[in-house]
Amino acid sequence: MGTPLGVPFYASSDCVKLMSMAMASRYDEHTPALFDNTPSTHAAIEPMAPDAVLRRLGERLPSNLFLGTSSWNFPGWRGLVYSPMSGEKRLANEGLSAYAAHPIFSTVGIDRSFYHPMRVEQYTHFADQVPDTFRFIVKAPQQVTDAVLRDVKGRPTGLNPDFLNPELAKDIFVDPVIEGLKQKAGPLIFEMPPIPRALLREPADRHRLIESVALFMEALPKRIGDSVPVYGVEMRARALYTPRFVRTMAETGTRLVLGIHPSMPSIMRQTEALRMMDAPDVQEGVWDPKGDVIVRWSLSRFDGEYRRMKKEWAPFDALREPDIVTRSGIEWLMHQAVRTGQRMFVVANNKAEGSAPLTMRALAENYLEHKRAERIG
Repeated sequence: MGTPLGVPFYASSDCVKLMSMAMASRYDEHTPALFDNTPSTHAAIEPMAPDAVLRRLGERLPSNLFLGTSSWNFPGWRGLVYSPMSGEKRLANEGLSAYAAHPIFSTVGIDRSFYHPMRVEQYTHFADQVPDTFRFIVKAPQQVTDAVLRDVKGRPTGLNPDFLNPELAKDIFVDPVIEGLKQKAGPLIFEMPPIPRALLREPADRHRLIESVALFMEALPKRIGDSVPVYGVEMRARALYTPRFVRTMAETGTRLVLGIHPSMPSIMRQTEALRMMDAPDVQEGVWDPKGDVIVRWSLSRFDGEYRRMKKEWAPFDALREPDIVTRSGIEWLMHQAVRTGQRMFVVANNKAEGSAPLTMRALAENYLEHKRAERIG
């Protein structure tokens, strides 16, 4: 039967709308998508193509600034570091090639070594994925850096018999790292976790422990073949983070690691400690670093509740709590390192501001913008 003016029923505008709605509904409910945008979990890891601004940042950064993140195994970085279709199953073991293709990344932390010693073959596998200019920051196993044994929740259960054992540290850490990474080994970090107060009650206890750390650092190998390891110590026990500790570490040639963490003093206070190590006669103003400058930005100084941030900030693809003060402090150190030709390593965790790649990008942008302002001024 026809419609008025002879227009066929199936061509009327109301009918077309109804048919389109019905077909759309049927398609949504029963028809699979023509293109599946979900990446296969086993897909190859490919780098994210950088935008023009990011590419220029990488080209302008000085070669002695090593910027990166505390790890690389984060699927939420698809679209930032990895291509959107990169899988996640192969990310931990095969993602470094794509990570190292990021314009501003020239270092990365290997944190898994803190929990379990790693084999030479594992370090070699990582080194093979990155260019010769890349450097790794590697954490020593807690087996030799933690004063106590701990249960699965981190609670002390007794004294650690392997604490500050230099022979064991050489066998399970220093030798495998240098043999596996070779010239790509950056600073080797000895993070000293918090020590129970009962072991630090008296000044004599604290002084004795500082001396033990110094003897340990002095006993580590100074040269392995053609490699001269750089050792850094990150003290998380505030009771030991004293002028005595800083002076003693300076005498051993150990670099002081600036650990940005709620349990530690601010970046400014820790920079003062580094000044005390490198330029004790300079009381204020600009001073010259005397070795590698190492910054590890682990947790937000605003809160630092790891479990909350891990839950609320995932998948770590956006800045959640930008910390301009800490960034400014790190940037000041970047200028001093570049001015004096010293290497500077900066790695950030996702729990620093919400997304480690974006934190690094912000640091690079701020540094280069201020360098540009200095030239114009």
